[in-house]
Amino acid sequence: MQSIGKRIYDGRTRRTSNLSVEQTCIGCGLCAKKCPVHAIEMQHKHLVWVKDRCVMCLGCLHRCPTFAIQCGPNTKRHGQYLHP
Repeated sequence: MQSIGKRIYDGRTRRTSNLSVEQTCIGCGLCAKKCPVHAIEMQHKHLVWVKDRCVMCLGCLHRCPTFAIQCGPNTKRHGQYLHP
């Protein structure tokens, strides 16, 4: 039997498929600077995920000052984790 972790992170799936960026993105690059696996690149002030590297920690989502990064349709409802 295949474990859930293996199915999610087996390399064949696009891990970033649920991630999107809204027009409220100001291109500050904070998400790219804070990504622990360097899975975000800024290209002409636009965010681009390097899908091979992303581990779905959602640090980018929670650190975005304008809450422009979304993970699925209910992200706004769940809010952000703001570390003290």
